[in-house]
Amino acid sequence: MIEMKNKTIGKYKIGSLILVFLFAGLLSFAQDFPPWPSPTDAAAKINPVEYNKKSLEAGKTMYNLQCKACHGETGKGDGLIKSASLVSDKFVLQSEGSFFWKLQTGRGQMPGFKAIPEDQLWNVINYVLSFTRPEEDIVMKNAVVSLIFNEKGEKKKLKAKVEQIADDGTKTPAKGVKVNLGIKRYFGILPIGTSKSTNSRGEVKVTFPNTIIGDENGELTIIATIDDMEYNPAEATEQIAWGQVNANDYWTERRALWKDNDYVPLWLLVSFVSVSLGIWLVIGYVALLVRKIKIEGDKVS
Repeated sequence: MIEMKNKTIGKYKIGSLILVFLFAGLLSFAQDFPPWPSPTDAAAKINPVEYNKKSLEAGKTMYNLQCKACHGETGKGDGLIKSASLVSDKFVLQSEGSFFWKLQTGRGQMPGFKAIPEDQLWNVINYVLSFTRPEEDIVMKNAVVSLIFNEKGEKKKLKAKVEQIADDGTKTPAKGVKVNLGIKRYFGILPIGTSKSTNSRGEVKVTFPNTIIGDENGELTIIATIDDMEYNPAEATEQIAWGQVNANDYWTERRALWKDNDYVPLWLLVSFVSVSLGIWLVIGYVALLVRKIKIEGDKVS
């Protein structure tokens, strides 16, 4: 009878836990953010910063630094912390002045940004508005990017050239275009220096580091991408043997924590043996004390 009662209680407990998890899951999906009205005078404030390339690029930089982690890449609120969507109708319909006031004030987990200069906040607003602004409102140009390699002794120079494509197909050097240079790795792109803008010849130059590890032949995949609000995305990819040769002995000759004793790091092997010996010495000492206690107890009895 008692066993049956315990089984019944156990079923109720499991059922209760399932209901709790389901309810919590529904709450997380149904979670919404309460209304956040702004003062009338704040909502009426006019954006003094022109919606142009310079503002959008500055806003993108600030957004990626301060907002992207929570609001996501494109403002959908799908970042590390569930946040309000910046592309919803409810958000888009509010005035720019209201958005500005909320940026300065903050609420809940979102901090206030009063310490940031006002023009930078307006740049962020312009950039966020670009998520939902019709494409015809933003003039996008076409361009191609190419990679040029120059090696003199141990000095390696990498150059990316950007050319704007006119409607008739002619190409001209594109000045002031932001270009990112990097090396393709297993889990992303390893940047080479910081982003730079092209000069009057449409070129960006960087000194290539000599410490990058390539494949067994020293081959590296170099990538140049246009990261400019005025241009459509464009990319160039080239392979070149500018990396250090990877001996490809990782699984056979290099030491690592998860390998057998032939390739375990020496410091780890010594530490393991020392700790193991110490434990066995303690066990032996305790066993010896127990034996002495038993012998003394036998004498008394």
